[in-house]
Amino acid sequence: MRRRLLALALATAALATPVAVAAQALPDEVRTAGVTVLAWNTVQMRVRRSALEKHVSEKALGAVCVKMGINLAKGGHLDLPKLIGLIDSRADELNALNQQLSLLEEQNSVAAAGLLKQAGAAIDAGDLDQAHGRLRQAQDAANGAIEDDQRRAAEIDATDGRVLEAQLDYLGAAADYAEASDILPASDTHDRWTYVVDRALALEKRGELFDEPQPLHDAAGLYRDAALPLAPRETAPDDWARTEISLGNALFVLGERGDDQALKDAIAAFRLALEVRTRDSNPLGWAQTQSNLGAVLVVVGERGDPQALKDAIAAFRAALEARPRQSDAAGWAESQNNLGTALFALGVRGDTQALKDAIDAYHSALEIFTRDRNPAAWAKTEDNLANALANLGARGGDEAQLKDAVAAYHAALEVYTRERNPAEWARVQSNLGAALHLLGAHGDAQALKDAVAASRAALEVRTRARDPVGWAAAEGNLAEALAALGAQGDQQALKDAVAAFRAVLEVFTRERSPANWAEAQSGLGNALEALGERGDDQALKDAILAYRNALEIWTPAAYPAYAKQASDNLARAEASLSKRGH
Repeated sequence: MRRRLLALALATAALATPVAVAAQALPDEVRTAGVTVLAWNTVQMRVRRSALEKHVSEKALGAVCVKMGINLAKGGHLDLPKLIGLIDSRADELNALNQQLSLLEEQNSVAAAGLLKQAGAAIDAGDLDQAHGRLRQAQDAANGAIEDDQRRAAEIDATDGRVLEAQLDYLGAAADYAEASDILPASDTHDRWTYVVDRALALEKRGELFDEPQPLHDAAGLYRDAALPLAPRETAPDDWARTEISLGNALFVLGERGDDQALKDAIAAFRLALEVRTRDSNPLGWAQTQSNLGAVLVVVGERGDPQALKDAIAAFRAALEARPRQSDAAGWAESQNNLGTALFALGVRGDTQALKDAIDAYHSALEIFTRDRNPAAWAKTEDNLANALANLGARGGDEAQLKDAVAAYHAALEVYTRERNPAEWARVQSNLGAALHLLGAHGDAQALKDAVAASRAALEVRTRARDPVGWAAAEGNLAEALAALGAQGDQQALKDAVAAFRAVLEVFTRERSPANWAEAQSGLGNALEALGERGDDQALKDAILAYRNALEIWTPAAYPAYAKQASDNLARAEASLSKRGH
């Protein structure tokens, strides 16, 4: 994803010099997804270039590209830059496949070797379906042999799985890896473990790429129930640690999507792996595992656990010690960005120094993540930096920092466009709306109008049905901006703000997301209090209830700054109601 802009630019530039190319026809599924013949020619030019650079068959790579296009065309849309960005890695996989097929030809019987040779020729000719069929026939030819032949048959199955993975057919690949594991003799525990892990990883990729929870659950079950028993900690500690890490990664994806128990299980898995993958025995692996652990702890901390945030900061700082900038610049920058994220999450709880440290960490990461070298990482870090600047600016009343935050969001949106990356575009638009609302609080009426527009734009992509958490965040930002407009005299904006806050509270419940629930309750209280000041006694009573709700979570110990603000608001609303004789 980070190479999309570069890949598209290269492909577009290549069109300036017409070159004869054995173009693949535009598949109906791709045409239906809105891709034109001209755009598809751009893909073909990238295929030709990659085939030349990687020394693979252009027909084979073109056929893989067609299969990928068909698989990625979903909901009447095809992310063309994503497809182009995958071409080079598919070429590398084709190279690896050719080498694997050559090795298998040497090791197998005459019958199987002949079929393997035909499979290789079919791949080079771009006939992936025929290659798939020949590999199945080759597997059948080898399947009934002695144990050595069983192992070779399993290798053929696994090779077929890689052919299917190259086409993004992760479910078919998982089935092949399952068959490969089942074929092997019971004594071949390590190879069986390898194929079980390959199967789980294919399912994990399917669940993550296609946003499907069931394959992720299946992957976690395979790591836990099938792979770990094949790699006991006592006899195979490295394989055992790798499995725990893979399990943690799959659980983390589930946890990000709302499964709190999966987050807890992911933390346990990473901590178990660190008992074997120590800093002395494997410093880089230890640092990566610390980073993985820190990422999970940040999510847990953002959902209300301040100790988890402190533990995340410690994990990222530990990772930085083992990832020197001089020898691992990209890893160092990634750890700096991760550290900034954890510090930011702690900072929004009232720790101003943590916010300042987060900004320093993001600036450090941006020394490596430049727009030219890594546009996706640069945009992500700019967005993170903007979040920290906006929060610090709001806390200190620093209009300049708020303007810097808005500028950083706009910079990120130059990479995260709606056409290329709608999910990231919507997230940044939502964040931009929040920053503009804060800027509007300094008297900039246009900033408030722009905040409403940015939040509403985000909601065009972040629908409640498809992304309830993202929708609630954007709806909350819209509510804040509407409330600010209402405070300037727009009665309807205040009523719309109250309705928006109440909708947010249907998603951010106290049980599932206490910190977000408290924030929405506080915002609801502000909007209701503004209505109450205009003569609505019931609105004042509802505002008091909302502030009290917020203070059940925003305690002085956990959220000192927010607790004081909500307490002051509550006292003011109660005083206003008391003056009216209630």
